Amino acid sequence: MAYLGTGRKHDLINLATELELQVTEGLKVVELKQLITSAESYDEEFTKNLFKSIIDERMAVAAEKEAERQFELEKSRIEAGVSRNMTHANSSQEVTYQAKFDLSRILPKFNPKEDEIGLYLTMFERQLKFVNIPETNWIPYLIGSLPSEINQMIVKENEEDSKDYVKVKEMLLKRYRLSADRFRQLFVQHRKSAEITWKDYTFELKSYFEGWTTELNISTFEELKELIIADQIKRRTPPEFKEHFVDY
Repeated sequence: MAYLGTGRKHDLINLATELELQVTEGLKVVELKQLITSAESYDEEFTKNLFKSIIDERMAVAAEKEAERQFELEKSRIEAGVSRNMTHANSSQEVTYQAKFDLSRILPKFNPKEDEIGLYLTMFERQLKFVNIPETNWIPYLIGSLPSEINQMIVKENEEDSKDYVKVKEMLLKRYRLSADRFRQLFVQHRKSAEITWKDYTFELKSYFEGWTTELNISTFEELKELIIADQIKRRTPPEFKEHFVDY
């Protein structure tokens, strides 16, 4: 019964409710524990696992809310910086962006061994558009978010091209684009972490799935159906035969 002491009173109430026990108002923690463990259908292993899932869900929700709160705080700080540092140029009213902020507080550096470049650049663009940074100023921020070996590759390009975000993006996509099978692995194995919202998790899954199907030139429902069926067969094929399996 010691496991019941790992949660809060509200967790015990939720557990009792899930077990379809009658919870009366004003019950104390010790009484809730007694109610749960003395139930006629009490199964310690099942109840223990259920209680753990209730606690995990509560903590995940709390972590997600905290992540959203931190994001909103950072967003407010950035917007305040943008407001202070935007200036109008003479009579043409051209806007010059001078605000500087730490992009890594919102978007971590790109890791070519773990990250998908297409998804990363999409997230990068969304963040800079969010704080109204013009595309002409994106390159310095991009360089600051990439590892040094990739930056060296960029500076070796034609000087004009290295200042053009669109051309740099095309180069990165061509160089670091993942294979169809790697996209498939990311889609199948991707798990939501406590640090990201469900909206972001859905966006990431969608990006991996689209990368997988795009690399294989899937354009019709029939082709998609054949791909899903082939993938299911491949995943259930004995290891000794997988190397002979023909990919879709």
